[in-house]
Amino acid sequence: MKTPDNIIHLKALGTVVSNLRDAMRHFVQRRLREQNIDLTFEMLQVINTLSEKGEINQQEIANLLNKDKTSITYLLDNLSKRGLVRRVEDPGDRRNKIIHLTEAGHKITDLLAPIVEELHEKASKGLSVDYLKNVTKSLQVIQGNLELE
Repeated sequence: MKTPDNIIHLKALGTVVSNLRDAMRHFVQRRLREQNIDLTFEMLQVINTLSEKGEINQQEIANLLNKDKTSITYLLDNLSKRGLVRRVEDPGDRRNKIIHLTEAGHKITDLLAPIVEELHEKASKGLSVDYLKNVTKSLQVIQGNLELE
């Protein structure tokens, strides 16, 4: 039985998306090492999320980064030890903690912004805005198809 072309291409797409994520992670980690910034790619994701969204709880961070709450706890513990984030009790629900960037956390975003900008510039080189919009929409459809169940 012959495999339909869309299945063949979807398998290739899955491989490319996985390899792209790895390449992005390696690019960022290389730049962080070059600048002696003691953070991992995942820590950078948390810091960027807090920088963009402001003060949010741990579950919201987990949802936005598509990670489990335990992984986020570990990342927040490490970021807290580095003095980059702090947890504050949620006045509306004492079981929740609201996560804040500290002053040092805000300062490090200034160091991280050029790395993220360079990543985006390099990754999008030679690609039109329309093309990127179409690829993004296609990937969102695929993601939505998988989340329906």
